[in-house]
Amino acid sequence: MDTKKIMATFAILMIALGIAGFAYAHWEKIVTVDGTVTTGTLHVVPSFHVDYEEAEDKVVADIGYAVHAEENDIDVWFKNVYPCLYVEGYIDLENTGTIPVNLVGIDITGTEGVYAVWNEQAGCYVIYQTQPDGAPPLLIAAFNYAYRFPDVYPQIDPGHTAYIDFWIHFEEGLPQDASYWFHIDLTFWNWNEPL
Repeated sequence: MDTKKIMATFAILMIALGIAGFAYAHWEKIVTVDGTVTTGTLHVVPSFHVDYEEAEDKVVADIGYAVHAEENDIDVWFKNVYPCLYVEGYIDLENTGTIPVNLVGIDITGTEGVYAVWNEQAGCYVIYQTQPDGAPPLLIAAFNYAYRFPDVYPQIDPGHTAYIDFWIHFEEGLPQDASYWFHIDLTFWNWNEPL
C-alpha cells in the first residue's frame, strides 16, 4: 500500500468520525449509605468543700464560694481573715459526661492587685499583693494542692470522681481589714488530646 492511499484512508476516517461523533458506553450504579454519628459529651461538675479552725473557738473568718459547673470555675472569697489562718479542703471533679477527660490546667486569679505565682521550689502557688509606691509585693498566702485520681492521672473516666486537695496558709504580714477573692479556673480536654 502506498503512502498516498494510507493518508487518504486516514483523512476519510477522521472526517467520518467528525461527522458521526464519538460514542461510548458507560454503566453507572450509585450506592447511598445512610448513617448516624453521635458524639460524646465532655462534662465535668466541680464542687468545693472547705474546712478551717477558728481562733480560740471564735467565729472570725468568713469563707464563701460559688461553683459555676457549666464554666468549670469556682469563686472563693475570704473575709475577716487573720495571720496564720490555715484553711484546707478539696474540690470534687465528677465526670458526668460520656467520654474520659483529662485535667490539663488550674489557673488562679485574684482580687485586683493580688496574683498567684507557681513556686517550683516550694511546689505551691505563692500569692502576693502589690504595694503602692513601688514597694516589694506583700506575701499573702501559700496555696498548695495535690491530686487524688481513681484511675491513672490525669484521666477521669465517665462516672468517676477525682479530687484536688488544697491547703491555704495566710501569712504573718497580712494587712488588717482585708478581704480577698479568688477565681479558680479548671481546664479539661477529651482524653486523647496530647498534654
